[in-house]
Amino acid sequence: MAEPDLGPPREPLRTRVLWPLGVCVVTALSALVPLLGSRTFYMRGDTAAQFAPTWFHLGELVRDGHWPPVMDPGSWAGGNYAGEALFGVYNPLDALVWVLVSLGGDLLVSVTAVKIAFITALALGTYLLARDHGAARWAAAVVATALPFSGFTLFWDAGSWVSGLIAFAYAPWVWWTFRRALHGTLNPLWAFLAGALAVTHGNPYGTLAVVVLGFGLLVEGVATRRWWGTARLAAVGVCVAAFLPLVYLPLMEAVDLAYRVEGPLVYNTGKLRPELGDLLGLSAPTFVPGITSVTGPSQVPVTYLAWFVVPLLPWFRYRRLVAVGGGAARGLTGLAVITTAYLLLTLAPSKLWFFRWPLRLVEYLHLGLLVVVALLLTAGLARDHWRQRALGSAALVAFTAWLTWAQDPRSSAAAYGGTLMLVVLVAVVLAWHRWGPRSELLLAGVLVGGTLGVLAGQVVVFGENAGSRPWYFPSDVGVLEARFADRAPEEAGLVLQLADLKQLQKQGPRVLRRSWEEYLAGSMYHVAGVEAVNSYTGMGLERFTDRLCMAYDGLTKKCGYERIWKPLTDGGPPLVDLMKVDTVVVQPKLAVGITQPEGWTAEPEPGGTLLVTRDEPHPWPDSRLSQVPDGGEVGTAETVGLTGERVELESTGAGGDVVFGTLGWPGYEATFDGRPAEVRRNQAGLLTVALPADASGTLELSYTAPGARIGAAGAAAGTLGAVLLGGLAWWGGRRRRRTAVDG
Repeated sequence: MAEPDLGPPREPLRTRVLWPLGVCVVTALSALVPLLGSRTFYMRGDTAAQFAPTWFHLGELVRDGHWPPVMDPGSWAGGNYAGEALFGVYNPLDALVWVLVSLGGDLLVSVTAVKIAFITALALGTYLLARDHGAARWAAAVVATALPFSGFTLFWDAGSWVSGLIAFAYAPWVWWTFRRALHGTLNPLWAFLAGALAVTHGNPYGTLAVVVLGFGLLVEGVATRRWWGTARLAAVGVCVAAFLPLVYLPLMEAVDLAYRVEGPLVYNTGKLRPELGDLLGLSAPTFVPGITSVTGPSQVPVTYLAWFVVPLLPWFRYRRLVAVGGGAARGLTGLAVITTAYLLLTLAPSKLWFFRWPLRLVEYLHLGLLVVVALLLTAGLARDHWRQRALGSAALVAFTAWLTWAQDPRSSAAAYGGTLMLVVLVAVVLAWHRWGPRSELLLAGVLVGGTLGVLAGQVVVFGENAGSRPWYFPSDVGVLEARFADRAPEEAGLVLQLADLKQLQKQGPRVLRRSWEEYLAGSMYHVAGVEAVNSYTGMGLERFTDRLCMAYDGLTKKCGYERIWKPLTDGGPPLVDLMKVDTVVVQPKLAVGITQPEGWTAEPEPGGTLLVTRDEPHPWPDSRLSQVPDGGEVGTAETVGLTGERVELESTGAGGDVVFGTLGWPGYEATFDGRPAEVRRNQAGLLTVALPADASGTLELSYTAPGARIGAAGAAAGTLGAVLLGGLAWWGGRRRRRTAVDG
């Protein structure tokens, strides 16, 4: 058996602690810089409409004892949390985030703190990864403090797509622990923990990272002939893969019923897909590539990596790269395979199976590139051919300046400003290199200071990411609860809002903020303490959302208001009654020409909204039961726990469907009088149970996430396998230490 790679002699504790601590402090402070331009920088797009309010709600559920919160019927289209596989319902760190956000008094403050924490974790993981490949501490710190502020990571993941930010923050930790497990310098139990957390977070790009990183390192293990390490890493991979059914089987069951999953498995529209030429702007602070974004052309430097990478290319001593990385080219095989794989995936079609918008993968490519840069910085900058190298840097800066200007000649000021900043920073580095003291610490300070300066300049030029949707919701929880107190459950029951506010996003913050006096979009009603049908989801039940003309962000059109008053079957109750809605909040323009049926009263509110309320309470107020077959008689009906129902039927009358005011997602099971009953969904997606005629008994309805039993068994087996693997590694290490002492 090959001896484990013990690495270089251990440095003093002070040195080993101060550098990573400095990385964390500098990164956290740098992450505050965007807030100087806008306090809502980290509260845009999906963060504002979906993640922040849903985290708040999930935190409340966990505090009430509901963990894992796989399904919340009260959140309607957005309540299939296991099926959406995005919120990490089985991930304990995600649960901690939810609880902390739910305890905060201001959503903006809580979410900003969470994002800065994960930005810092990303930097620390990158530092450790670069160090593990052989980079010096100062060089590792330079790239670690640069990566979180690369274009896509800062403006998209940190600004809007927080699930992607968290998934990316796991990536260097997975890479680091996997590689150390391969080399035998870390107990494989830690590698399993990092991989399992990345998978159970639920973001598919995080899961893809585990696969790509694991494959690349297995190739490295074979190339370096670390057979025991390769076997150990493969075993870790099997243990981590055992969690996949738990996380993704509910998604596989729900995907055919959901909207926003359409078209062939592979196709290309060009949306959020970079071309190879777009990647040339790695070091151009104001280069905005011509990539189609969510709301139109890209408006931020999404392919920017770090200002010093391209200008220093002529100065790197490439022949020393292998020596710095361990002395053998095969030791960098994993780094080469992983970086190449992500280059290809970044240039992939717009949709590749479940993975759409390959621009999301550019940051993983950046991670690999910066590890290489850290090794090159460690090798030192060349000192020969000074004039030729300086001309090379000047030519590269001029080229990036041309690219920036040519992409959008109308934004000349931004191109000139970014180029001037780049020229000054490069000049400072080269001046130090030619005439300054030979201090690596000073060089690190210049490079990190330049990153901070570029970040400040980008915030001034671009502000928030205008390519993601603005919302500008109120964030003070107490203010929201007070503002919508008249729609709280005890006052208004179940609320359905019908409002079309999409156009307001183009009219600026003032108009948007004013609209939230009467309406809320996304899942924000959770924070206001209102029990509402409206919520944000990427996996809405298509029958339901189509019937209500409801978009993924909970906003609706006029056809939705018209349809809720119509029955699904001849002579049946209107849809709004089947849903057990008590209060309808509607924009007056959507109600023009539409009259609600008897039993409902419409009254205009002072703010201009139209409030339509039910005159009499719904039958069976303690249950979601909304309709029984003709002639059916109900003794008692009650909701059990979060998802269950129990109905005592004295008679099923003519027989047929019992309807519940909840969505019929896969996972529901029913029994009638102890025997299985068929669970279906009607034309609007509401859950129904088929019952025989002229019968009596107890109808019991329960929910279990699809594949939960298989998933739980797999997770348990994976955890047990990892514990055994970790125990064997610990025992083997203990025996080797004893042998060394005895010898």
